[in-house]
Amino acid sequence: MTRKTSTDLQPDVDVAIVGGGVSGLYTGWRLMTADPGSSPILSKWTRGGRTLSVTVIEGSARIGGRLLSARPPTMPKVTCELGGMRYVSSQTLARSLIENELKMARHPQIVDTAANLAYLRDHRLRNRDLGDAAKLPYRLRWAEQQALDASNPAPTLIGWAAEQLLPGISTLSGDALRSFLHTARIDGQPLHRWGFWNLLARVLSPEAHELAIKTIGYDCLGSNANAADLLAEYFDFTPTVKYSLLDDGYESLPWQLERRFKAVGGRVATETWVAGFDAVTFADGSTGVEIRHHDGRPSLKARAIVLAMPKRALRLLRPEGPVLDPARAPAVQSLLDSVEGVPLFKLFVVYPNAWWQAVGVSQGRSLTDLPLRQCYYWGSEPTSKVDPESGHAAIMAYNDATSVSFWAGLRQRPPSLDEGRPAHFRGARDHAHGQPANAFGPAHKSVRNEHPYRRNWRTHKAPDVMVAEMHRQLQQMHGVLHAPAPIDAAYMDWADDPYGGAVHFWNPGYRSEQVLQTMTQPVADFPAYVCGEAYSTNQTWVEGALQTAEIVLQQRLQLPAPTWVTPNA
Repeated sequence: MTRKTSTDLQPDVDVAIVGGGVSGLYTGWRLMTADPGSSPILSKWTRGGRTLSVTVIEGSARIGGRLLSARPPTMPKVTCELGGMRYVSSQTLARSLIENELKMARHPQIVDTAANLAYLRDHRLRNRDLGDAAKLPYRLRWAEQQALDASNPAPTLIGWAAEQLLPGISTLSGDALRSFLHTARIDGQPLHRWGFWNLLARVLSPEAHELAIKTIGYDCLGSNANAADLLAEYFDFTPTVKYSLLDDGYESLPWQLERRFKAVGGRVATETWVAGFDAVTFADGSTGVEIRHHDGRPSLKARAIVLAMPKRALRLLRPEGPVLDPARAPAVQSLLDSVEGVPLFKLFVVYPNAWWQAVGVSQGRSLTDLPLRQCYYWGSEPTSKVDPESGHAAIMAYNDATSVSFWAGLRQRPPSLDEGRPAHFRGARDHAHGQPANAFGPAHKSVRNEHPYRRNWRTHKAPDVMVAEMHRQLQQMHGVLHAPAPIDAAYMDWADDPYGGAVHFWNPGYRSEQVLQTMTQPVADFPAYVCGEAYSTNQTWVEGALQTAEIVLQQRLQLPAPTWVTPNA
Protein backbone atom coordinates (compact mmCIF):
# COMPACT_ATOMS: atom_id res chain seq x y z
CA MET A 1 0.00 0.00 0.00
CA THR A 2 1.46 3.38 -0.98
CA ARG A 3 1.33 6.49 1.10
CA LYS A 4 -1.47 8.89 0.20
CA THR A 5 -0.58 12.53 -0.38
CA SER A 6 -2.41 15.60 -1.56
CA THR A 7 -1.73 19.30 -1.71
CA ASP A 8 -4.94 20.00 0.22
CA LEU A 9 -5.24 16.91 2.46
CA GLN A 10 -6.06 17.81 6.07
CA PRO A 11 -6.45 15.66 9.20
CA ASP A 12 -9.94 14.94 10.49
CA VAL A 13 -8.65 14.78 14.09
CA ASP A 14 -5.36 15.36 15.85
CA VAL A 15 -5.31 12.07 17.74
CA ALA A 16 -7.31 8.91 17.09
CA ILE A 17 -7.23 6.43 19.97
CA VAL A 18 -8.24 2.87 19.09
CA GLY A 19 -9.63 1.04 22.12
CA GLY A 20 -12.18 2.19 24.67
CA GLY A 21 -10.65 0.53 27.71
CA VAL A 22 -8.93 2.28 30.61
CA SER A 23 -5.70 3.08 28.77
CA GLY A 24 -7.50 4.57 25.76
CA LEU A 25 -9.94 6.72 27.71
CA TYR A 26 -7.27 7.79 30.18
CA THR A 27 -4.97 8.85 27.33
CA GLY A 28 -7.79 10.82 25.69
CA TRP A 29 -8.74 12.55 28.94
CA ARG A 30 -5.14 13.48 29.72
CA LEU A 31 -4.65 14.90 26.22
CA MET A 32 -7.84 16.95 26.27
CA THR A 33 -7.17 18.39 29.74
CA ALA A 34 -3.51 19.24 29.11
CA ASP A 35 -2.36 22.80 28.49
CA PRO A 36 -1.32 22.73 24.80
CA GLY A 37 1.44 25.16 25.64
CA SER A 38 3.04 22.61 27.96
CA SER A 39 3.89 20.30 25.04
CA PRO A 40 5.78 21.32 21.87
CA ILE A 41 3.81 18.73 19.91
CA LEU A 42 0.39 19.88 21.14
CA SER A 43 1.42 23.50 20.64
CA LYS A 44 2.16 22.77 17.00
CA TRP A 45 -1.13 20.95 16.48
CA THR A 46 -3.17 23.77 18.06
CA ARG A 47 -1.32 26.66 16.43
CA GLY A 48 -3.53 29.66 15.76
CA GLY A 49 -5.74 29.03 18.78
CA ARG A 50 -7.32 25.87 17.40
CA THR A 51 -8.72 23.39 19.95
CA LEU A 52 -7.11 19.97 20.15
CA SER A 53 -9.35 17.22 18.72
CA VAL A 54 -9.22 13.66 20.07
CA THR A 55 -11.49 10.71 19.20
CA VAL A 56 -11.62 7.35 20.97
CA ILE A 57 -12.72 4.54 18.63
CA GLU A 58 -14.22 1.41 20.19
CA GLY A 59 -15.33 -1.65 18.22
CA SER A 60 -17.93 -2.89 20.67
CA ALA A 61 -21.08 -1.14 21.85
CA ARG A 62 -19.63 -0.55 25.33
CA ILE A 63 -16.58 1.14 26.76
CA GLY A 64 -14.57 -0.46 29.52
CA GLY A 65 -12.43 -3.10 27.81
CA ARG A 66 -11.42 -5.81 30.26
CA LEU A 67 -13.27 -4.15 33.12
CA LEU A 68 -16.73 -5.69 33.03
CA SER A 69 -19.10 -5.20 35.97
CA ALA A 70 -22.52 -6.86 36.14
CA ARG A 71 -25.54 -7.08 38.43
CA PRO A 72 -27.96 -10.01 38.66
CA PRO A 73 -31.64 -9.03 38.36
CA THR A 74 -32.32 -10.65 41.74
CA MET A 75 -29.44 -8.77 43.42
CA PRO A 76 -29.56 -5.22 42.04
CA LYS A 77 -27.31 -3.81 44.80
CA VAL A 78 -24.48 -6.33 44.40
CA THR A 79 -21.91 -5.65 41.68
CA CYS A 80 -20.16 -8.71 40.31
CA GLU A 81 -16.80 -8.26 38.57
CA LEU A 82 -16.60 -10.41 35.44
CA GLY A 83 -13.33 -8.71 34.49
CA GLY A 84 -10.67 -6.85 36.47
CA MET A 85 -11.91 -6.34 40.00
CA ARG A 86 -9.42 -4.48 42.21
CA TYR A 87 -6.33 -2.36 42.69
CA VAL A 88 -3.74 -2.49 45.46
CA SER A 89 -2.24 0.12 47.73
CA SER A 90 1.26 -0.27 46.26
CA GLN A 91 0.15 0.84 42.77
CA THR A 92 1.02 4.53 42.48
CA LEU A 93 -0.91 5.55 39.35
CA ALA A 94 -4.11 3.55 39.89
CA ARG A 95 -4.32 4.49 43.56
CA SER A 96 -3.61 8.18 42.89
CA LEU A 97 -6.10 8.37 40.00
CA ILE A 98 -8.92 6.66 41.92
CA GLU A 99 -8.35 8.19 45.34
CA ASN A 100 -6.77 11.62 44.68
CA GLU A 101 -8.14 12.76 41.34
CA LEU A 102 -11.47 10.96 40.78
CA LYS A 103 -12.20 10.49 44.50
CA MET A 104 -14.16 7.32 43.87
CA ALA A 105 -15.84 5.49 46.75
CA ARG A 106 -14.12 2.21 47.59
CA HIS A 107 -13.91 -0.47 50.24
CA PRO A 108 -11.32 -3.07 51.27
CA GLN A 109 -11.44 -6.56 49.84
CA ILE A 110 -10.87 -9.51 52.13
CA VAL A 111 -9.04 -12.31 50.33
CA ASP A 112 -7.64 -15.02 52.61
CA THR A 113 -8.94 -15.93 56.07
CA ALA A 114 -7.76 -18.74 58.33
CA ALA A 115 -11.17 -20.46 58.32
CA ASN A 116 -11.61 -20.65 54.56
CA LEU A 117 -11.29 -23.94 52.73
CA ALA A 118 -8.44 -25.57 50.83
CA TYR A 119 -9.94 -28.62 49.09
CA LEU A 120 -6.97 -30.51 47.64
CA ARG A 121 -6.81 -34.07 46.35
CA ASP A 122 -10.15 -34.90 47.97
CA HIS A 123 -8.94 -33.61 51.34
CA ARG A 124 -10.90 -30.78 52.92
CA LEU A 125 -8.53 -28.54 54.85
CA ARG A 126 -8.69 -24.99 56.20
CA ASN A 127 -6.26 -22.24 55.25
CA ARG A 128 -4.81 -22.47 58.75
CA ASP A 129 -3.69 -26.03 57.90
CA LEU A 130 -1.55 -25.04 54.92
CA GLY A 131 1.55 -24.56 57.06
CA ASP A 132 1.34 -28.06 58.57
CA ALA A 133 3.15 -30.49 56.26
CA ALA A 134 1.66 -33.49 58.08
CA LYS A 135 -1.86 -32.48 57.04
CA LEU A 136 -1.10 -31.84 53.36
CA PRO A 137 -1.88 -34.63 50.88
CA TYR A 138 1.43 -34.13 49.06
CA ARG A 139 4.71 -36.09 49.21
CA LEU A 140 7.09 -33.23 49.94
CA ARG A 141 10.83 -33.51 50.32
CA TRP A 142 12.25 -33.11 53.84
CA ALA A 143 13.58 -29.58 53.14
CA GLU A 144 10.20 -28.54 51.71
CA GLN A 145 8.43 -29.83 54.80
CA GLN A 146 10.82 -27.90 57.02
CA ALA A 147 10.14 -24.70 55.07
CA LEU A 148 6.47 -24.75 56.12
CA ASP A 149 5.01 -23.40 59.33
CA ALA A 150 2.13 -21.17 60.45
CA SER A 151 3.87 -18.04 59.13
CA ASN A 152 5.03 -19.71 55.92
CA PRO A 153 2.14 -21.77 54.50
CA ALA A 154 2.12 -23.69 51.23
CA PRO A 155 1.81 -20.68 48.85
CA THR A 156 5.16 -19.34 50.13
CA LEU A 157 7.00 -22.36 48.69
CA ILE A 158 7.48 -20.32 45.49
CA GLY A 159 9.24 -17.62 47.49
CA TRP A 160 11.25 -20.22 49.40
CA ALA A 161 12.42 -21.73 46.10
CA ALA A 162 13.35 -18.29 44.75
CA GLU A 163 15.41 -17.64 47.88
CA GLN A 164 17.37 -20.86 47.24
CA LEU A 165 18.11 -19.68 43.71
CA LEU A 166 18.70 -16.00 44.54
CA PRO A 167 19.63 -15.48 48.21
CA GLY A 168 18.27 -12.22 49.59
CA ILE A 169 15.47 -11.76 47.07
CA SER A 170 12.72 -12.32 49.65
CA THR A 171 13.76 -9.15 51.53
CA LEU A 172 13.25 -6.87 48.50
CA SER A 173 10.31 -5.06 46.95
CA GLY A 174 9.59 -2.10 44.67
CA ASP A 175 12.52 -0.42 42.88
CA ALA A 176 15.10 -2.37 44.89
CA LEU A 177 13.54 -5.64 43.72
CA ARG A 178 13.47 -4.51 40.08
CA SER A 179 17.09 -3.40 40.22
CA PHE A 180 18.12 -6.76 41.69
CA LEU A 181 16.20 -8.71 39.04
CA HIS A 182 17.78 -6.70 36.21
CA THR A 183 21.31 -7.56 37.34
CA ALA A 184 20.95 -11.07 38.82
CA ARG A 185 22.26 -14.03 36.83
CA ILE A 186 21.89 -17.79 37.05
CA ASP A 187 24.51 -19.94 35.31
CA GLY A 188 25.86 -16.76 33.76
CA GLN A 189 22.54 -15.93 32.08
CA PRO A 190 20.41 -12.90 33.05
CA LEU A 191 17.06 -13.78 34.61
CA HIS A 192 14.98 -12.51 31.69
CA ARG A 193 16.44 -15.30 29.53
CA TRP A 194 15.05 -17.98 31.83
CA GLY A 195 11.58 -19.48 32.00
CA PHE A 196 10.29 -19.33 35.59
CA TRP A 197 9.23 -22.97 35.74
CA ASN A 198 12.62 -24.04 34.36
CA LEU A 199 14.25 -22.43 37.40
CA LEU A 200 11.70 -23.64 39.95
CA ALA A 201 12.23 -27.22 38.80
CA ARG A 202 15.81 -27.03 40.06
CA VAL A 203 14.79 -26.62 43.69
CA LEU A 204 11.11 -27.63 43.96
CA SER A 205 9.83 -31.16 43.63
CA PRO A 206 6.88 -31.64 41.26
CA GLU A 207 4.72 -32.24 44.35
CA ALA A 208 5.80 -28.95 45.96
CA HIS A 209 5.33 -27.04 42.71
CA GLU A 210 1.82 -28.45 42.35
CA LEU A 211 0.97 -27.63 45.97
CA ALA A 212 2.29 -24.08 45.69
CA ILE A 213 0.38 -23.08 42.56
CA LYS A 214 -2.84 -24.74 43.71
CA THR A 215 -2.76 -22.79 46.98
CA ILE A 216 -1.66 -19.51 45.38
CA GLY A 217 -4.79 -19.84 43.25
CA TYR A 218 -3.28 -18.86 39.90
CA ASP A 219 -1.66 -21.53 37.75
CA CYS A 220 0.02 -18.82 35.67
CA LEU A 221 2.18 -17.75 38.65
CA GLY A 222 4.05 -21.05 38.40
CA SER A 223 4.24 -20.98 34.60
CA ASN A 224 7.27 -20.75 32.31
CA ALA A 225 6.94 -17.04 31.61
CA ASN A 226 9.87 -14.61 31.85
CA ALA A 227 11.51 -15.37 35.21
CA ALA A 228 12.53 -11.77 35.96
CA ASP A 229 9.02 -10.41 35.51
CA LEU A 230 7.22 -13.29 37.20
CA LEU A 231 9.49 -12.95 40.24
CA ALA A 232 8.64 -9.25 40.36
CA GLU A 233 4.93 -10.11 40.19
CA TYR A 234 5.32 -12.57 43.06
CA PHE A 235 7.48 -10.53 45.47
CA ASP A 236 5.92 -7.11 44.89
CA PHE A 237 2.94 -8.06 47.05
CA THR A 238 4.01 -7.93 50.66
CA PRO A 239 1.70 -8.76 53.60
CA THR A 240 1.08 -5.03 54.13
CA VAL A 241 -0.48 -4.53 50.68
CA LYS A 242 -4.21 -3.73 50.83
CA TYR A 243 -6.73 -4.70 48.14
CA SER A 244 -9.57 -2.30 47.27
CA LEU A 245 -12.83 -2.65 45.34
CA LEU A 246 -14.82 0.26 43.93
CA ASP A 247 -18.27 0.68 45.47
CA ASP A 248 -19.85 1.27 42.05
CA GLY A 249 -17.89 -1.49 40.30
CA TYR A 250 -14.54 -1.33 38.54
CA GLU A 251 -16.22 -0.53 35.22
CA SER A 252 -17.24 2.80 36.74
CA LEU A 253 -13.57 3.85 36.40
CA PRO A 254 -13.66 4.01 32.56
CA TRP A 255 -17.13 5.58 32.82
CA GLN A 256 -15.71 8.39 34.93
CA LEU A 257 -12.86 8.89 32.47
CA GLU A 258 -15.30 8.88 29.53
CA ARG A 259 -17.52 11.50 31.17
CA ARG A 260 -14.59 13.77 31.89
CA PHE A 261 -13.17 13.25 28.41
CA LYS A 262 -16.46 14.16 26.74
CA ALA A 263 -17.00 17.15 29.05
CA VAL A 264 -13.88 18.84 27.63
CA GLY A 265 -14.71 18.11 24.00
CA GLY A 266 -13.46 14.57 23.44
CA ARG A 267 -15.45 12.26 21.18
CA VAL A 268 -16.16 8.54 21.62
CA ALA A 269 -17.26 6.43 18.64
CA THR A 270 -18.53 2.96 19.61
CA GLU A 271 -19.46 0.06 17.30
CA THR A 272 -16.69 1.19 14.97
CA TRP A 273 -14.35 -1.65 14.05
CA VAL A 274 -10.93 -0.55 12.83
CA ALA A 275 -9.55 -2.76 10.07
CA GLY A 276 -6.09 -1.26 9.69
CA PHE A 277 -4.11 1.91 9.13
CA ASP A 278 -1.45 3.33 6.82
CA ALA A 279 0.63 6.45 6.38
CA VAL A 280 -0.68 9.63 4.79
CA THR A 281 1.01 12.96 4.00
CA PHE A 282 -0.91 16.13 4.80
CA ALA A 283 -0.83 19.43 2.97
CA ASP A 284 1.71 20.86 5.41
CA GLY A 285 4.11 18.01 4.57
CA SER A 286 3.68 16.19 7.88
CA THR A 287 3.17 12.44 8.13
CA GLY A 288 -0.13 11.27 9.55
CA VAL A 289 -2.31 8.18 9.72
CA GLU A 290 -5.25 7.01 7.63
CA ILE A 291 -7.51 4.65 9.59
CA ARG A 292 -9.77 2.22 7.70
CA HIS A 293 -12.92 0.58 9.02
CA HIS A 294 -14.37 -2.90 8.52
CA ASP A 295 -17.76 -1.71 7.34
CA GLY A 296 -16.39 0.40 4.49
CA ARG A 297 -17.32 3.78 5.96
CA PRO A 298 -15.00 6.66 4.99
CA SER A 299 -11.53 6.45 6.49
CA LEU A 300 -10.45 8.73 9.32
CA LYS A 301 -7.26 10.76 8.98
CA ALA A 302 -5.32 11.75 12.10
CA ARG A 303 -2.03 13.37 12.96
CA ALA A 304 -1.33 10.47 15.34
CA ILE A 305 -2.85 7.16 16.33
CA VAL A 306 -2.73 5.58 19.79
CA LEU A 307 -3.36 1.83 19.76
CA ALA A 308 -4.74 1.18 23.25
CA MET A 309 -5.09 -2.52 22.50
CA PRO A 310 -3.80 -5.90 23.76
CA LYS A 311 -1.64 -8.20 21.64
CA ARG A 312 -4.47 -10.22 20.10
CA ALA A 313 -6.40 -7.12 19.04
CA LEU A 314 -3.26 -5.72 17.40
CA ARG A 315 -2.74 -9.01 15.57
CA LEU A 316 -6.32 -8.84 14.24
CA LEU A 317 -5.55 -5.60 12.38
CA ARG A 318 -4.54 -5.89 8.73
CA PRO A 319 -0.78 -6.46 8.31
CA GLU A 320 -0.30 -3.25 6.38
CA GLY A 321 1.37 0.13 6.71
CA PRO A 322 4.70 1.17 8.20
CA VAL A 323 4.01 -0.51 11.55
CA LEU A 324 2.20 -3.81 10.97
CA ASP A 325 3.44 -4.84 7.51
CA PRO A 326 6.02 -7.58 8.26
CA ALA A 327 8.00 -6.71 5.16
CA ARG A 328 8.30 -3.03 6.10
CA ALA A 329 8.74 -3.40 9.87
CA PRO A 330 10.00 -6.92 10.68
CA ALA A 331 11.28 -5.84 14.11
CA VAL A 332 7.74 -4.93 15.19
CA GLN A 333 6.66 -8.55 14.76
CA SER A 334 9.17 -9.61 17.41
CA LEU A 335 7.97 -6.82 19.69
CA LEU A 336 4.37 -7.99 19.34
CA ASP A 337 5.35 -11.54 20.24
CA SER A 338 7.28 -10.53 23.36
CA VAL A 339 4.18 -11.23 25.49
CA GLU A 340 1.55 -13.96 25.70
CA GLY A 341 -2.08 -13.61 26.69
CA VAL A 342 -3.18 -15.52 29.78
CA PRO A 343 -6.74 -16.90 29.60
CA LEU A 344 -8.91 -16.19 32.63
CA PHE A 345 -12.46 -17.31 33.34
CA LYS A 346 -15.04 -16.03 35.80
CA LEU A 347 -18.45 -17.44 36.61
CA PHE A 348 -20.86 -15.90 39.12
CA VAL A 349 -23.62 -18.13 40.46
CA VAL A 350 -26.60 -16.73 42.40
CA TYR A 351 -28.28 -18.91 45.04
CA PRO A 352 -31.47 -18.37 47.08
CA ASN A 353 -29.30 -18.29 50.22
CA ALA A 354 -25.65 -18.47 51.33
CA TRP A 355 -25.68 -22.22 51.98
CA TRP A 356 -21.86 -22.34 52.31
CA GLN A 357 -22.06 -20.52 55.63
CA ALA A 358 -23.13 -23.83 57.18
CA VAL A 359 -19.51 -25.01 56.90
CA GLY A 360 -18.08 -21.82 58.44
CA VAL A 361 -17.10 -19.76 55.39
CA SER A 362 -18.65 -16.41 54.49
CA GLN A 363 -16.04 -14.00 53.10
CA GLY A 364 -12.80 -13.93 51.15
CA ARG A 365 -11.90 -16.95 49.03
CA SER A 366 -11.48 -20.69 49.31
CA LEU A 367 -9.20 -22.72 47.05
CA THR A 368 -9.33 -26.06 45.32
CA ASP A 369 -7.57 -28.11 42.66
CA LEU A 370 -10.94 -28.72 40.99
CA PRO A 371 -11.33 -26.77 37.74
CA LEU A 372 -13.24 -23.97 39.51
CA ARG A 373 -9.92 -23.23 41.40
CA GLN A 374 -10.76 -20.04 43.35
CA CYS A 375 -14.09 -19.57 45.06
CA TYR A 376 -14.96 -16.05 46.26
CA TYR A 377 -17.92 -15.56 48.62
CA TRP A 378 -19.00 -12.40 46.85
CA GLY A 379 -21.97 -11.04 48.77
CA SER A 380 -25.64 -11.33 49.63
CA GLU A 381 -28.71 -9.16 49.40
CA PRO A 382 -31.56 -9.47 51.90
CA THR A 383 -35.01 -10.19 50.50
CA SER A 384 -36.78 -9.51 53.79
CA LYS A 385 -36.62 -6.51 56.12
CA VAL A 386 -37.84 -8.75 58.92
CA ASP A 387 -34.96 -11.22 58.51
CA PRO A 388 -31.88 -9.42 57.11
CA GLU A 389 -29.96 -12.72 57.18
CA SER A 390 -32.24 -14.16 54.51
CA GLY A 391 -31.73 -13.39 50.88
CA HIS A 392 -29.95 -14.23 47.66
CA ALA A 393 -26.19 -14.75 47.67
CA ALA A 394 -23.54 -14.79 44.94
CA ILE A 395 -20.41 -16.87 44.70
CA MET A 396 -17.61 -16.40 42.14
CA ALA A 397 -15.45 -19.08 40.53
CA TYR A 398 -12.20 -17.70 39.15
CA ASN A 399 -9.57 -19.68 37.26
CA ASP A 400 -6.84 -19.37 34.67
CA ALA A 401 -4.64 -21.25 32.21
CA THR A 402 -5.64 -24.90 31.61
CA SER A 403 -8.76 -24.75 33.80
CA VAL A 404 -10.27 -22.23 31.35
CA SER A 405 -10.40 -24.87 28.62
CA PHE A 406 -12.46 -27.12 30.92
CA TRP A 407 -15.22 -24.50 31.12
CA ALA A 408 -14.90 -23.62 27.44
CA GLY A 409 -16.04 -27.15 26.64
CA LEU A 410 -19.39 -26.38 28.31
CA ARG A 411 -20.23 -23.27 26.32
CA GLN A 412 -22.37 -25.09 23.72
CA ARG A 413 -21.95 -22.49 21.03
CA PRO A 414 -24.19 -23.02 17.98
CA PRO A 415 -22.27 -22.75 14.67
CA SER A 416 -24.98 -20.49 13.17
CA LEU A 417 -23.80 -17.56 15.28
CA ASP A 418 -20.96 -16.93 12.81
CA GLU A 419 -23.42 -15.35 10.39
CA GLY A 420 -23.10 -11.61 10.02
CA ARG A 421 -19.97 -11.20 12.15
CA PRO A 422 -16.77 -9.46 11.02
CA ALA A 423 -14.69 -12.06 9.18
CA HIS A 424 -11.82 -12.15 11.66
CA PHE A 425 -14.17 -12.91 14.57
CA ARG A 426 -15.86 -15.89 12.91
CA GLY A 427 -15.17 -19.04 14.82
CA ALA A 428 -14.70 -17.22 18.11
CA ARG A 429 -16.69 -18.76 20.94
CA ASP A 430 -19.93 -17.08 21.90
CA HIS A 431 -21.98 -16.58 25.01
CA ALA A 432 -25.54 -17.76 25.41
CA HIS A 433 -28.54 -16.20 23.65
CA GLY A 434 -26.58 -15.40 20.50
CA GLN A 435 -24.62 -12.49 21.94
CA PRO A 436 -21.07 -12.22 20.55
CA ALA A 437 -18.58 -12.38 23.41
CA ASN A 438 -16.75 -9.33 22.11
CA ALA A 439 -19.59 -7.21 20.77
CA PHE A 440 -22.31 -6.77 23.42
CA GLY A 441 -24.55 -5.82 20.48
CA PRO A 442 -27.18 -3.07 20.53
CA ALA A 443 -29.89 -3.70 23.07
CA HIS A 444 -33.44 -4.37 21.96
CA LYS A 445 -35.75 -1.36 22.28
CA SER A 446 -37.44 -2.87 25.35
CA VAL A 447 -34.19 -2.97 27.34
CA ARG A 448 -32.36 0.13 26.12
CA ASN A 449 -33.00 1.94 29.38
CA GLU A 450 -31.72 -0.85 31.62
CA HIS A 451 -28.62 -0.20 33.69
CA PRO A 452 -25.44 -1.22 31.81
CA TYR A 453 -24.52 -3.62 34.60
CA ARG A 454 -27.86 -5.38 34.16
CA ARG A 455 -27.23 -5.54 30.43
CA ASN A 456 -23.76 -6.97 31.03
CA TRP A 457 -25.27 -9.72 33.15
CA ARG A 458 -27.98 -10.49 30.60
CA THR A 459 -25.54 -10.69 27.67
CA HIS A 460 -23.22 -13.02 29.57
CA LYS A 461 -25.74 -15.58 30.80
CA ALA A 462 -24.16 -18.94 31.55
CA PRO A 463 -25.58 -22.06 29.85
CA ASP A 464 -27.39 -24.56 32.08
CA VAL A 465 -24.81 -27.33 31.62
CA MET A 466 -22.01 -25.02 32.79
CA VAL A 467 -23.99 -23.91 35.84
CA ALA A 468 -24.85 -27.50 36.74
CA GLU A 469 -21.18 -28.50 36.63
CA MET A 470 -20.14 -25.52 38.71
CA HIS A 471 -22.85 -26.35 41.26
CA ARG A 472 -21.56 -29.92 41.46
CA GLN A 473 -17.99 -28.77 42.09
CA LEU A 474 -19.05 -26.22 44.70
CA GLN A 475 -20.95 -28.92 46.59
CA GLN A 476 -17.98 -31.27 46.39
CA MET A 477 -15.56 -28.59 47.55
CA HIS A 478 -17.70 -27.61 50.55
CA GLY A 479 -18.83 -31.12 51.45
CA VAL A 480 -22.51 -30.15 51.23
CA LEU A 481 -24.75 -32.81 49.70
CA HIS A 482 -28.04 -30.90 49.63
CA ALA A 483 -27.42 -27.32 48.52
CA PRO A 484 -30.25 -25.35 46.90
CA ALA A 485 -30.22 -25.15 43.13
CA PRO A 486 -28.75 -22.01 41.50
CA ILE A 487 -31.25 -19.40 40.34
CA ASP A 488 -29.03 -17.38 37.96
CA ALA A 489 -25.48 -17.25 36.59
CA ALA A 490 -23.25 -15.22 34.27
CA TYR A 491 -19.71 -15.77 33.02
CA MET A 492 -16.87 -14.37 30.92
CA ASP A 493 -14.08 -16.21 29.12
CA TRP A 494 -11.34 -13.68 28.33
CA ALA A 495 -9.63 -15.99 25.84
CA ASP A 496 -12.20 -14.75 23.30
CA ASP A 497 -11.37 -12.33 20.50
CA PRO A 498 -10.45 -9.56 20.42
CA TYR A 499 -8.86 -9.95 23.87
CA GLY A 500 -6.84 -13.15 23.55
CA GLY A 501 -6.54 -13.30 27.33
CA ALA A 502 -7.49 -11.21 30.34
CA VAL A 503 -3.87 -10.40 31.21
CA HIS A 504 -0.41 -10.91 29.74
CA PHE A 505 3.03 -12.19 30.74
CA TRP A 506 6.40 -11.47 29.18
CA ASN A 507 8.02 -14.34 27.30
CA PRO A 508 11.55 -15.46 28.23
CA GLY A 509 14.32 -13.74 26.30
CA TYR A 510 12.91 -10.20 26.42
CA ARG A 511 14.01 -7.38 28.71
CA SER A 512 10.62 -5.95 29.54
CA GLU A 513 11.90 -2.59 30.73
CA GLN A 514 13.47 -2.04 27.31
CA VAL A 515 10.76 -3.54 25.12
CA LEU A 516 7.95 -1.54 26.73
CA GLN A 517 9.78 1.71 25.89
CA THR A 518 10.21 0.70 22.24
CA MET A 519 6.69 -0.69 22.02
CA THR A 520 5.15 2.66 22.97
CA GLN A 521 6.34 3.90 19.54
CA PRO A 522 7.27 0.80 17.51
CA VAL A 523 8.49 2.76 14.46
CA ALA A 524 10.56 5.74 15.53
CA ASP A 525 9.64 8.14 12.71
CA PHE A 526 5.94 7.28 12.49
CA PRO A 527 3.21 8.76 14.77
CA ALA A 528 1.74 5.46 15.97
CA TYR A 529 1.87 4.68 19.70
CA VAL A 530 0.88 1.64 21.76
CA CYS A 531 -0.34 1.54 25.35
CA GLY A 532 -2.19 -0.87 27.62
CA GLU A 533 -1.54 -3.54 30.23
CA ALA A 534 -0.02 -6.06 27.78
CA TYR A 535 3.34 -4.37 27.16
CA SER A 536 3.91 -2.99 30.67
CA THR A 537 5.96 -3.99 33.68
CA ASN A 538 2.76 -3.99 35.76
CA GLN A 539 1.02 -6.71 33.79
CA THR A 540 -2.28 -8.14 35.06
CA TRP A 541 -3.32 -4.75 36.52
CA VAL A 542 -4.90 -1.42 35.52
CA GLU A 543 -1.64 0.03 36.83
CA GLY A 544 0.10 -1.39 33.75
CA ALA A 545 -2.41 0.27 31.42
CA LEU A 546 -1.78 3.63 33.10
CA GLN A 547 2.01 3.10 33.17
CA THR A 548 2.32 2.69 29.39
CA ALA A 549 -0.23 5.46 28.76
CA GLU A 550 1.96 7.83 30.76
CA ILE A 551 5.03 6.82 28.74
CA VAL A 552 3.15 7.69 25.54
CA LEU A 553 1.91 10.97 27.04
CA GLN A 554 5.08 12.14 28.76
CA GLN A 555 7.90 10.73 26.62
CA ARG A 556 6.32 10.54 23.17
CA LEU A 557 3.87 13.47 23.20
CA GLN A 558 5.87 15.49 25.75
CA LEU A 559 3.08 16.26 28.24
CA PRO A 560 4.01 17.08 31.84
CA ALA A 561 3.38 14.48 34.54
CA PRO A 562 0.00 14.64 36.31
CA THR A 563 0.05 16.71 39.48
CA TRP A 564 -2.30 14.44 41.43
CA VAL A 565 0.12 11.49 41.66
CA THR A 566 1.44 10.92 45.18
CA PRO A 567 4.08 8.39 46.26
CA ASN A 568 3.14 5.28 48.19
CA ALA A 569 3.24 5.54 51.96
